[in-house]
Amino acid sequence: MNKVIIDILIGIVFASFGQLFFKVGANNVGEISFSNLLQLFNVYIIVGLILYAIGSVFWIIALSKADLSYVYPFIALTFIVVYAFSILVLKEPFHAGRMIGTAIIIIGLCVLVAFD
Repeated sequence: MNKVIIDILIGIVFASFGQLFFKVGANNVGEISFSNLLQLFNVYIIVGLILYAIGSVFWIIALSKADLSYVYPFIALTFIVVYAFSILVLKEPFHAGRMIGTAIIIIGLCVLVAFD
């Protein structure tokens, strides 16, 4: 596995955990509106921001090593990881349609990597 893919995968893991923390933080606060934005500053959302920032650093490192047109499609992996976390950690319901979409994303990324 080449170095840029490792950087991409590390970035995806951090960004995905960031999303998980965002959701837990949002669940703890309830519905947020512009009139109560201060509720955004809870420990879960702050940890989520830090994790997302770390993921962004790895993403920028990957961009420094490869074309944007190669790197950017890998962002779709974040959808897959977040979907898995949503089911496993947050106990959100499984949907067959989302699973089919996930399979299509994986096939597309395999084509991208195979023909590069």
